[in-house]
This record gives sequence, C-alpha cells and structure tokens, in this order.
Amino acid sequence: MNRALRRSLAIILLLSVWACSKSEDATPVPLSKPQNITGLRKVQQSDDLKFGATAIKGIVISDAAGGNMEAGMVAVQEEGKDAAILLQLSGDSNFAKGDEVTLNLEGASLSSREGELVISDLSASAVEKTGRSVEVTPKATTLSDIVVNAEFWGPILVKVSDVNLSGGTEGRFEGEVVLRDGIGAVYSMLQPNTAFTDINMPAMANSYTGIVRISGDKFYINPRNIEDIVGGVTETTEDFEDASNTSYDVKELSFKSGVWTLDGAITAATAADMKNGAQSVRMQGTVGNDKRNGMVSMNFDLQGVKGLKVSHGIYPASAEVANMNPTTIDVEISKDGGNTYTLLQQLTIDVQSKVLVTDEIAVNAAANEQVRIRFVNSSTPFANNNRPRINIDDVVFQF
Repeated sequence: MNRALRRSLAIILLLSVWACSKSEDATPVPLSKPQNITGLRKVQQSDDLKFGATAIKGIVISDAAGGNMEAGMVAVQEEGKDAAILLQLSGDSNFAKGDEVTLNLEGASLSSREGELVISDLSASAVEKTGRSVEVTPKATTLSDIVVNAEFWGPILVKVSDVNLSGGTEGRFEGEVVLRDGIGAVYSMLQPNTAFTDINMPAMANSYTGIVRISGDKFYINPRNIEDIVGGVTETTEDFEDASNTSYDVKELSFKSGVWTLDGAITAATAADMKNGAQSVRMQGTVGNDKRNGMVSMNFDLQGVKGLKVSHGIYPASAEVANMNPTTIDVEISKDGGNTYTLLQQLTIDVQSKVLVTDEIAVNAAANEQVRIRFVNSSTPFANNNRPRINIDDVVFQF
C-alpha cells in the first residue's frame, strides 16, 4: 500500500513539473513601449520584438515637396534632442516639414538597413499630426563629427559651414556630391526627382544643411530643398606683382596665380602707367609680328570659375588719348586647355579716364569644369601697325 502511494505521489509530482514547464513556455514576450525617439533608438532588435501602443512625439524634418527622400520615407526628430528615426510608411504621406506627429508603433517593425534604423509596417494612420508646427534648428557640426556620431544620432538635421563641393552630374545638383572641409569628407545624395536638379552647383557653400543618412560605410548630408544650401563666393586675385619683364616679345612669367604668357605685353611700373600697387601689365600688339600678338594668357586652368573682374585703362600717351577708333579688349575663354578660345565679352576702354575702370564678366563654369582666360588687344591698329597701349591689372576670379 505504501509502495502504491509513493508511486502515485511521484506521478503527481512529475505532472506538476511538466505543467509548470508548459506554463513558463507560454509566457508572452513583454511588449516594447519606448516613451520617446531617444528610447526607441536604444531598443534591442530581435526576431520576437513586438511594440505595444505608444504615443511618441517627434517633428517631421524631411520635406516631401523637395523630392529628395525615398518614396514613403519620413524622417522624424525628437524635439530638442540629437535623436531621429526613419519611418517607412505603407501609404502616401501628407506630412509637411515641421509637422509635430504622434507615433503609435503597435504592430510595427524595427530593422537596420545599411546602418540605419527604420520603422516599417507602419500605416499612415498610426502617425497622427498634433496640429502643432515646429521649426527644428539644425545642429551645427563638422564633417568629421558626423562620421563619428551618425550611427548614434540617426537621421537628424545638421548644418556644416564652409565646405567645398564636387561631383554631381554635369555640375548640377544630381547624383552623389562630395563635401570637403579640409579635415573630413562626407557625401550628399540628390535623388533624380529633386526639385532642384537643374540648378548649377557652386564650388563651395557657406553653409550646407541636410538630414544625416548612412549607407554602408558612407555618411551623407542630404539637403531637403535648395534653401538648405547657401552658396559661397570665394575669390583669388592676380595682381601681376610677382615677376617683371620689359620686352614686348612673347615670354612666360610666373605670377601669384600661376604661369602667364605675355605676348606683345610687358609689366609696367612707370608713373604714366595706370596700376594698383607697384605695377600692372601694359598690352600692345603689332599686326604682322608673331612675337607681339597683343595677348595676355593663362597657362593653367581654374575649376568652377563663376565670374571674373578685370581693371583696365589707357596708357596716357598722346596717340592713345587722341585715338578716335575703338580701343577694345576681347576677354576669351578656353575649356580645352588652351587649344581653342571663344569670346566671353568685349570691353571698351575709356581713353579719357584718369583711373582704372573695373568690369565684371560672367563665366558660369560648372563646378567641376576647368577653364582658362586670355585677354586680347582687339583695338584698331594705328598706321604703324601697333595697337593702342592698354593697362590691365587685378584680375579677380570668383568661384
């Protein structure tokens, strides 16, 4: 009898243990309910991750109207924080830049795509506008800081200053652009359907604002619209002070900006010569003399020249001042390393002016386009085949 009782008790105990084990296996995985985007970015990804109902607030920083975001993708940043997340909506979104929204992540999924956290399986109805509009101030940062911190920040709005731009498509804002600041480099991706693909890209930007993105081992700042990019104008001036030669025969001289050919021109420092500083270039030219063609030419290229300024005046000899025929300079451009030139603009010299006159000339080279300039004395020659003498100085290249 005791043996039967003991057997019965053992069976009951085994059944109890088995029942407890089954009960533990059936315990549901706790639902993740982050309170904000900062907390959401810290959620551990797993196959059984499930979100419960949430009411996470954030500000839409992407701009659907600008077209520089993947279809259905919205970037939302936590107000006042360096934390943002990408939302892949299953339907069309009608969210505008600056909309405050509330996110209900119940039933949504969290995944990593090429280094970015993305919330998907999220219907547009799970993202509700609060009716409040907020202008998010971009985080002022540097390219090297973006490389270090992008994976922690997520797709926040940033602004960098004084960056050089290269790449794109034929000098336009399309495709992949490279941003450099002398220390680091990141990229910028411009989608084919952006609203500003037909705009020429400057060689540099005073400020460049955009959303931080990651794709594998590349880091990006993607602008939302053209207002995010404030182009900068940098200048370099050739003052013709660094070399001298007083023979009108053709020669090459090394000035500050590079090597120039003076063909029928000299460096001039007399009291009569108009100049800024110690000397200018006096250009003449003699018809029929191949060593004195009356040209001042760059022997080097500059990239992305948007415009130039040149100061000019007449050499005040009696023949030049009394000349009734046109006294002119042709400003010409070459885009093939000096093989061929085309006319940019003809300048008329004021033979009565006592001071140098400065003219501005549009060049509008693409950001990655190499050009060089030459100045040609195109004045009507005198009876002795010499052309009127003209002083030029301070050629300013604008980028």
